[in-house]
Amino acid sequence: MLNQQARTHSTTVKKTGLSFLLILSALMAVTSLSTDIYLPAMPVMAKDLQGEAELTITGFLIGFCIAQLIWGPISDRYGRRLPLFIGLGLFIVGSVGCALSTDIVQIVFWRVFQALGACTGPMLARAMIRDLFSRTRAAQMLSTLMIIMAIAPIAGPLIGGQMIKVTSWHAIFWLLAIIGALMLMSLFWLPETLPAEKTLTSLRNQSFSQLLCLAHQRQIHAVYFVPDVLLRRCLCVYHGFPVCVHHVLRR
Repeated sequence: MLNQQARTHSTTVKKTGLSFLLILSALMAVTSLSTDIYLPAMPVMAKDLQGEAELTITGFLIGFCIAQLIWGPISDRYGRRLPLFIGLGLFIVGSVGCALSTDIVQIVFWRVFQALGACTGPMLARAMIRDLFSRTRAAQMLSTLMIIMAIAPIAGPLIGGQMIKVTSWHAIFWLLAIIGALMLMSLFWLPETLPAEKTLTSLRNQSFSQLLCLAHQRQIHAVYFVPDVLLRRCLCVYHGFPVCVHHVLRR
């Protein structure tokens, strides 16, 4: 049984070619694209929705933070592909909801909903790399993905700026829904990367609330706490910087 599982995992590694890298890159970029692509349209959104469009960024980040506590334990228990399918489905529904919103409360709600799904992309893309490769090779792969991911904050506002010239801000969220649908279809070519031997038997026998407690206990461990806090601060700057720069340049 173990030999068969090892052969399956070896076959999965061999299938990880250019298409695998491109799919993971798209999953990594979905969060940045979701926060940056509509920045040029925020003044128009604030006028149409009669509210502070910046709340859509806040709502997205809140949903993104909460979702990580949920999807991590689920992916360790049920594998990587199932949470990705569900997450991208939520992302599509959230994007459609944003496109159809008529006031600020509606769009903030759907942005939180959108973030609950968008979170699965970058989080599980990293987990898949960790499943398949050794520490050194995984670091190389993640570096490559991060370079590609860095394109999203640059390309997003450029795309959104051109779209707002010829159409309304609603079309930007329709575009995000289409991108989500394309990524969802690409998952059919994405293999399951979590080997059965790496799935802890104890996780399968635990309830979801117990899994959340386990994740919380790991996070507060002294060895992980300080690096985790520093990394999250860097991510806050990474996602917040384009928004701040946009407002400074606009004024």
